[in-house]
Amino acid sequence: MRRKRNLLIPLLILLVLLGSVAVFLLAKGKFQKQKSSLGEQIYEQVKNPISGKIPEVNPFGKVNPFKGVYKNPFE
Repeated sequence: MRRKRNLLIPLLILLVLLGSVAVFLLAKGKFQKQKSSLGEQIYEQVKNPISGKIPEVNPFGKVNPFKGVYKNPFE
């Protein structure tokens, strides 16, 4: 009886390991065969409609854009 138990435990462990490896390999193949999703297809087709139409504006490029608008009374 004891000999059967000593043989049964390693066989169960081996069976569980083989089963988990088989599930892992089957799942890995399933995920690689998926087609692209609808969101991915739309994202690849959409272009930026205002690309190149907006001028590059840098407000820090000018020294003082408000110069001459307000006269300081204390000067």
